[in-house]
Amino acid sequence: MGDRRLIKVGDFKMDKSKTYAVVDLEMTSPALDGTGRIIQFSCTFIEKGKITDTFNTLINPQMPIPPEVQRLTGIKNSDVSKAPLFIDVADTIYALLQDTVFVAHNIMQDYRFLNAEFERAGYPALELKGVDTVQLAQILLPTQPSYRLVDLGNYLGIKHERPHQADSDTYVTAQLFLLLQKRLELLPASVLQTLCSLSDALLYDTAECFKDAYEAKRKKAEPLPRDLMRVENLVIRRPQFATKHGEALHFPTEKKEQTDLFSGIIEWRKEQVKMMETIAKFLSSKTETKLLIEAPTGMGKTLGYVLPAAYASTNERRIVISTATTALQSQLAEEIQVTLKNILPFELDVIVLKGNEHYIDLDKFWRSLKQPYNKNSRLLQMRLVVWLLQTKTGDLDELRLTRKQDPLFENIAHTGVMGLDAASPFYGVDYLRLKEVAKKNASFMITNHAYLLTHTEYFTGNDLELIIDEAQNLPAAVMHNVQQVFDFDAIKILCDTLLVKLESKISFSFEQLIEQKFTTKKQYHVLQKHLQVLDHDMWTLRANLMRRFLRLRANGITEQAISEKKFMGFLKENMGLITKLAKAYTGFLSEVSALQKKFFKAADSQKIDQTAVMYLLDFFKLSEQLISQFEAWSKLNLDDLEKNTTKQLIWISMASQETAHLRLHFSYLDGGEFLKQQVYSRFEHVLFLGAGLFTKKTREYTLHQLDLPVTTRLLSFKSTFDYERQVLAMIAKDAPNVGQADNESYLNYLAQTIYQMTSQNPCQTMILFNSLDELEQVYEKLANLGLTKEREVLAQGVNGTPEKLKKRFVLNQAQQTILLATGTFFEGIDLPDKLLELLIIVRLPFQAPTTLFNQVRYERVRQAGKNPFSTLALPEAVLRLKQGFGRLIRTPADRGVFVLLDSRILTKRYGQEFMQIFPPELTLHQVKSTQLPSKIADFLKNTEENF
Repeated sequence: MGDRRLIKVGDFKMDKSKTYAVVDLEMTSPALDGTGRIIQFSCTFIEKGKITDTFNTLINPQMPIPPEVQRLTGIKNSDVSKAPLFIDVADTIYALLQDTVFVAHNIMQDYRFLNAEFERAGYPALELKGVDTVQLAQILLPTQPSYRLVDLGNYLGIKHERPHQADSDTYVTAQLFLLLQKRLELLPASVLQTLCSLSDALLYDTAECFKDAYEAKRKKAEPLPRDLMRVENLVIRRPQFATKHGEALHFPTEKKEQTDLFSGIIEWRKEQVKMMETIAKFLSSKTETKLLIEAPTGMGKTLGYVLPAAYASTNERRIVISTATTALQSQLAEEIQVTLKNILPFELDVIVLKGNEHYIDLDKFWRSLKQPYNKNSRLLQMRLVVWLLQTKTGDLDELRLTRKQDPLFENIAHTGVMGLDAASPFYGVDYLRLKEVAKKNASFMITNHAYLLTHTEYFTGNDLELIIDEAQNLPAAVMHNVQQVFDFDAIKILCDTLLVKLESKISFSFEQLIEQKFTTKKQYHVLQKHLQVLDHDMWTLRANLMRRFLRLRANGITEQAISEKKFMGFLKENMGLITKLAKAYTGFLSEVSALQKKFFKAADSQKIDQTAVMYLLDFFKLSEQLISQFEAWSKLNLDDLEKNTTKQLIWISMASQETAHLRLHFSYLDGGEFLKQQVYSRFEHVLFLGAGLFTKKTREYTLHQLDLPVTTRLLSFKSTFDYERQVLAMIAKDAPNVGQADNESYLNYLAQTIYQMTSQNPCQTMILFNSLDELEQVYEKLANLGLTKEREVLAQGVNGTPEKLKKRFVLNQAQQTILLATGTFFEGIDLPDKLLELLIIVRLPFQAPTTLFNQVRYERVRQAGKNPFSTLALPEAVLRLKQGFGRLIRTPADRGVFVLLDSRILTKRYGQEFMQIFPPELTLHQVKSTQLPSKIADFLKNTEENF
């Protein structure tokens, strides 16, 4: 437990200089309502930049320590039974903290809780200056995925012997504080000055850290490092441009040449090299333009295609690599730059392509520093100011925020190069403009499926090659990302809001803008008229659409498919109305654009007051929301519909409630009706890769979904894993039949079986469901059984977004977390080693057949004379199970248990199709549900001893 001695006040000889007291508490409960008590107090003292002493004691809380706190801290009731009460040590602690600066990792918690305990013991509250190391770390380490103390310690190389014990935590916090102070000292004076101007948003006296650093720095007048430049009051990295490799090279074909190239950095592996040679030959082929490769997990798929593609790039080719998500994009870019840098005898220029909204608009950010924001936004601005010293791309995803909900993002996110002001001081260093230049010389352009599908016009030139990684996700990406929605009610609401803002006589209005000579009455009336037309006539179009197509149901959401023929008929009938609306919308765009240009000039020259600035910012934000709602308006273009040779699904939806929105939807039914014409035609070769692309029975389905001819070559490479040794795979042979069992009985079975498996086997566990509704019901039953008190249990839809849960699941490995998930967790998450030891899939992953989307798809298959179950539903579920199983074993050193709680795989004829997804050498054990916990325990124990 560390040093528990009580230090007398006289033992400390405090220097008159500033002393920092780094404090941490462990409590029975963090609640500030008086129900919790301290069980450990620890403090580490810092003077003159060095740790000088420590103080630590356990405290008897006079109440039981909750099981979850014992599990987290390792402090048991027996540890504190003979420890002093807080009132017995309060005098010593109170005296020790006098004349110090109180430092804590999450100061709001520890400082307030400690003061509450002092007041309960009869002492006055402490009135110390305070510094929060969480906020300091957020600002000075802006790209960290987590600001938990244990994660920061790991990143900075600070040894953390006992996380969640106060004495260990205070020592790590003290080391962190000293390192952060050093980082502060390295910041340029102008950056520190900007940070000081924003620091009033920080907790307690954390701002003094920045002010002290600035005062020390400004006297030195040091020049900026050569790789940085100052634009206005922002400091950014100086742009650098790469040039393409001059000499054409080819991937070596001889084993000795290959081993020399790998030079001990990577090992020569037969299957991986075979894949490299195949891809190198394919990319130089004059006859073969499409190739589909299934590369099993563990064979080094990424390096297997990246290395030959790098050689192809030296032959005046530009390689576009598309993967499933933006997270995988960043991961892939980092892997390419780190791994290939040490292997290749030439330089690679790698750029990442994402949607405009992922990038910061420097001009907008610079202007935001002059505008009033709340404290959370100010803290975010401080992070961004430091981040600009590091980023080469301006990609906001580098900040690793799971959600960008702060209002600041709406104002600083890029909207595209077309919206830039050429007179801006940031025009020449704008990240998107620089990216357009970089694309011309890039060896690799890494993008995601969504961007690839929605920005096909950006890929021009006869030197492009396309590699589609995680190709199994491409058809779904077509259906999801090429879909557009036109919300009539959202447009009505926004038009009403904008008109009220224009016409209001209360507080500020457009009349006062006229008085300040910002605009004229004529411009005001033109803008007003455009909005009135959009407001009134769009509602008329909505009513016409409802009368023509919508049949409201008594309950739930109404969804009604519309044939393209009938929809074109509707457009012809309402052509006059649609033309009038289009003209009004174009006029509105023109007026808003003109106002924005005038606004920037007027605000900079202070020709309008601060009230007018805030009014216009709000007006522009609402205008941008309206413009965003009009993105699908182009789908009402009759000429485009008549020219369109691909089949789209068009439908309207509306809930039965009075306040429900009427929405018009447009989507492709599958990739087979979009990809060949819109995407593949832009590239010389297209290579498809994935770990779960097809089985023997899903070949036809896969080729159709990817819009490929039946003659396309399909290659599968052998796995390097020893599945029989690494995996225990079990099927619960007595699991209830999903289609026949009573729902409540079935949910009780799932909860009881999962509880028994997880409570008896403390290991990192993921449980995959088909629906969020079922997941949430099982989670509630597991909580009632007490599992959430025994283990940390994360549940999608309950504890946060998928992105947040992925991060927490990976970072909480030491706590042997349980994750209940669905959807994207069947794929796209890499969990090697002990990040996943037990994988449970509750049922065969069939899609819901009742959705409008699936009903239309299935009906189209029927009309073609085929069976929708065997043609669509079954192959989709088979591939999904294959992807889910693929989460378990990621490296040759992994071992784990797979459990399927669905007996249909044994009893139904189609079960044999699912059996084919498992490696042939893997034995599938059929066991009773009650036997699962002990068999899991035996396997994990044996493999722990043998690995």
